[in-house]
Order: sequence, then C-alpha cells, then structure tokens
Amino acid sequence: MAALASLEELKLVLADLEQLKAAQPDAYDLVAAVLRKHRKAGYKNICKLLLGESTPEKLKGEQ
Repeated sequence: MAALASLEELKLVLADLEQLKAAQPDAYDLVAAVLRKHRKAGYKNICKLLLGESTPEKLKGEQ
C-alpha cells in the first residue's frame, strides 16, 4: 500500500529523522527498537501514546 503522504513530505520526514539520528544516535536506536518490538500495536496508536494524546484505555474505548 502506497503512503498517503506526498513524496516531498516523506523526504522532509526522512531528513528530520536523519538529523535526529545524527544528534542523538542512542536515543534514536532505543525508539526504533520500541517501534519494532510493538509494531503490531499499530504506528498510529504508538504515536498517540508517545505524544500523550491518548492512553491505552482510551484507545480501547474503556474510558
């Protein structure tokens, strides 16, 4: 399935990720490991939790 974001947006994301990796390689690797480990939970859900926009209970509709 193709990405919904434009090619330009994806290139900007990649550039920001490369800057982050250069500035904080250990933190970048730790976050990447968390994403890989919990991939089945869904990236949107992981992002909502990371950004403090939701809780596990809210995501499951239990609150």
